[in-house]
Amino acid sequence: MGLAYELARQNEEDARLVMKWRNDPDTRKNSFHSDEKVWPAFYKEYCDNYFLFPELPPLFVVDGSEKIGFLRFNRCEDPFDVKRKCCEISINIASEFRGKGIGKALLVEIQKWVKGQGYDDLYAEVKNENLFSHKAFLKAGFIKISTEEKKLFATGEKIVTSRYVAKLTEFKNDSVTIIAEAGSNWSVGGAKQNLAMAKILIQIAKEAGADIVKFQVFKPELLYVSNAGSSCYLKSSGIEDSMSDLFKDLAMPYAMIEELFDYCQNIGIEFMATPFSEKDFFAVDPFVSRHKIASYELSHIHLLKLAAQSQKPLYLSTGAATEEEIAWAVKAFYEFGGQNLTLLQCTAAYPAPQGAMNLQAIPWLKERFKVPSGLSDHSEDPVVAPVAAVALGACAIEKHFTLDKRLPGPDHAFALSPKELVKMVSAIRKASAMRGAFVKIVADEEKELRDFARRGLQAIKAIAPGDIFKENENIAILRPGNFPLGIHPKFLPTIEGKIATRHIEMGCGIMHGDFS
Repeated sequence: MGLAYELARQNEEDARLVMKWRNDPDTRKNSFHSDEKVWPAFYKEYCDNYFLFPELPPLFVVDGSEKIGFLRFNRCEDPFDVKRKCCEISINIASEFRGKGIGKALLVEIQKWVKGQGYDDLYAEVKNENLFSHKAFLKAGFIKISTEEKKLFATGEKIVTSRYVAKLTEFKNDSVTIIAEAGSNWSVGGAKQNLAMAKILIQIAKEAGADIVKFQVFKPELLYVSNAGSSCYLKSSGIEDSMSDLFKDLAMPYAMIEELFDYCQNIGIEFMATPFSEKDFFAVDPFVSRHKIASYELSHIHLLKLAAQSQKPLYLSTGAATEEEIAWAVKAFYEFGGQNLTLLQCTAAYPAPQGAMNLQAIPWLKERFKVPSGLSDHSEDPVVAPVAAVALGACAIEKHFTLDKRLPGPDHAFALSPKELVKMVSAIRKASAMRGAFVKIVADEEKELRDFARRGLQAIKAIAPGDIFKENENIAILRPGNFPLGIHPKFLPTIEGKIATRHIEMGCGIMHGDFS
């Protein structure tokens, strides 16, 4: 229809235009609050309440150079599942542009934008007599989910509304995926010992409750240049070997991959392996249902292409990477046809100091790149970083573990012991269960005491019809216990001095309609 969007501004010009449309007689009739908006009270409301969520700014609908409509959004509880992210939309079209199908077109088009902002559902609530809005939402593909009576907090008025929702994403398992990183910690000696250790690590991961056990698969000659020398960080840990010699001892034979996959299948845990070259990828791909690319391979264009073309989900670590480098990798993955990407915040230090963890990058990665995000954790504590990451919205946690921290090799010292892995998994599961909704809600477990102990206007003596309400004489702000909860104490100035219209038992709550 040639329509565009323009960000609303926190200034008088935009606020006065919104107030003008809001005060249109038809709009007032169909609004929950039909009172006329007045300046400057509306300007304060506009500035204070319309710009609360940066990812959901209010928008003007523009036709050419003319503003013809206004969209406002608020986060809200999802009607299907508290763990789905939902926002509410309200729409106002200038009176001279109504009846032209603009509302329906906008409601269809804006769904893509809201989904792109990370929301699962788009919700709307419409006054029952607002017939034009009902038609617009239904034509735009919204589903009517209920008709119910709603009490307005500001006035106590009861109105009948219809509730609509547009499902923007499929229902998905939002539990945190725990990846127990065996890495190269299976390498302890000869072929039989290595295979036995790898199976022990798989069993440990399974018993701890991890979702995935992950190994690393590489060919030493395809990692570093042949004369790379030795690492200063490894020297500080007492490992003097050159990179070529070190990784030669830690390289997993390709023949071992299928045997470990079969063992994982038999005991019921997902197998995963990180490839570090094209050859590694082809060896690993038949046996994994998702791929992982390590931090230092983030620039490996061939791995990104193969991962994308596999059409399997990809975990991509971002240790020691800049925003520009991450953006390049994300763009490349999508351009090669990839569809399911998760970015992992990672501090590429072994172990990673607490002050370098930068866990707030987890929500930043999600917001910046519009993908799920998680944590690849190299810190030594088994609980602190994983639990904090879950609280920040991480969908996956990856952490190294070992049978014994004293074993020789670069990754044992900072890895978790079997007992620590159990502790981490338990803490993550509990933290995940505690995350709850994306907005403040009243939990089912709170509802009994909400009615029993929340304060309202209660009668402190028997009140007869004709009695005058007066605070501390016959009414007070009290908890009701087993009596009905009275109206909100904010209505005290309204009720003070009014006449009771019915008999009210001592202890009962004062209701709307009890005074005149």
